[in-house]
Amino acid sequence: MPDAIKSLIKEAKKGDKQSFGKLVKMHQRSILYLAYDLIGNYEDAKDLAQEVFIRAFEKLRQFEERSQFSTWLNRITVNLAIDFHRKNKKKHNQTIGDNFDDIHHTEILDGFNKQDSPEKAIEFSENRIVLERAINRLSTNQRTAIALKYFHQNSTKEIAEIMGCAENTVRIHLFRAIGNLKKILKKYKIDYLEISTMKRPRKKIYDS
Repeated sequence: MPDAIKSLIKEAKKGDKQSFGKLVKMHQRSILYLAYDLIGNYEDAKDLAQEVFIRAFEKLRQFEERSQFSTWLNRITVNLAIDFHRKNKKKHNQTIGDNFDDIHHTEILDGFNKQDSPEKAIEFSENRIVLERAINRLSTNQRTAIALKYFHQNSTKEIAEIMGCAENTVRIHLFRAIGNLKKILKKYKIDYLEISTMKRPRKKIYDS
């Protein structure tokens, strides 16, 4: 863990809100994106991200600094996302795959090679939306493992630490998630491997 973060944590544990505010600013974007990847709705993700930092401030003295601060925040995010899904299971099942109204077309095309044809741009956009919907249909554990692995570049060991399970359990979640995604994406003639090359849409919610 970088010395600068250690120093901020030390001061924040003493009750220094300014130091904790700096920690929030350093991590708020990544936590927001993880929250969105786990629950699939930007408005709910913003609320969940705020709750993550409230919980982190309340429990900061319990953080023993054996892991990275970002890993600890990710673990809180995952746990809150699990609670969210439990509380909103019925609502989630009713609206699954229909949460793309708040994603602008330009954001969907983010990362697309603009030198390619309009036809390829449309195909790229449609594939990304299908991928989003396919991921939304995964179980909470499978979705979490996929998000941490492919969208946040965590290792199996890191994912296990964040999810609070064995590394082999993470591999099982990933294996089952891949199988389920293949089944869904096959209907649309989309190669599963595109998941590792397509960034998820991101909104500029927080100022830099």
